[in-house]
Amino acid sequence: MNLVPNETEAAEVAATIDDVERGLTSIPLSKAVNKIDDWKRKIEATERQDLLPIAAGLGELHQSLVGEGVDGLRVGAILTRLGEQTEAAADDVSPATTGDTTEDLVKNLQRLGSLLRHAGAALTGAQPQ
Repeated sequence: MNLVPNETEAAEVAATIDDVERGLTSIPLSKAVNKIDDWKRKIEATERQDLLPIAAGLGELHQSLVGEGVDGLRVGAILTRLGEQTEAAADDVSPATTGDTTEDLVKNLQRLGSLLRHAGAALTGAQPQ
């Protein structure tokens, strides 16, 4: 079973990358929470047990952003962990049925993972690995 349907999700991963590259603080909170929830649902829909930690991390991130007062260190730690998990998941993308979207999706997932790790490190003051 695929992480995400390659033909339809590569563009959504790219859009998420664009949002993160503009800076996390430039994303309206409501949009960020909606995007987090969308990705959580999509990942859960794959029914892949190996991806459940990512879905759980997204749920944790949602909770960290909607509660009273945002704890930057906690959000940073979650982002770092999600980045690492996303990069690892990129290694397990199934081949696409058409075109070269598998390669695009893998590259985009690796890029997204790296961006999340670096954003997390910036919030926690750690050096990204």
